[in-house]
Amino acid sequence: MVLFLGLMFILSIQPMMVISSLMLVVMIYSLMISFEVGSYWFSYMLVLVMLSGVLVVFTYMMSIFPNESFEISSLLIVMVMFFIFYSFKEESKFFMNWSSMSVKIWEGVSMLSSLYLVMFLLAVMIVVIWLSGMKEGAVRI
Repeated sequence: MVLFLGLMFILSIQPMMVISSLMLVVMIYSLMISFEVGSYWFSYMLVLVMLSGVLVVFTYMMSIFPNESFEISSLLIVMVMFFIFYSFKEESKFFMNWSSMSVKIWEGVSMLSSLYLVMFLLAVMIVVIWLSGMKEGAVRI
């Protein structure tokens, strides 16, 4: 399923199709993580981070291509529904044991690098807000 969505992501011509497939992949991964770990915090954080990035990309694409029509064929819808049904049917064989890995994310060196990454992302966000400014308008290339 994820392979099919990745292929759909690469072969998409329309920006809206790329964004839609990326959102679908994020939702599937978050469901898989929440079912396996037993805690919804990791999947919740994944959805928040990834979908906020997708929202930024969506806003940028809509400012560049405001009037592009979004056409999707019924064959593509049937194929996606078939792959979703088939993957959830066969996916139970391939789940990993994430419970032992969930605690190791925040231990030792990994915790320090995660803290640095969070501080770096906060600094980049502040710089981007400072550079864009409210009075200059939208940031366009």
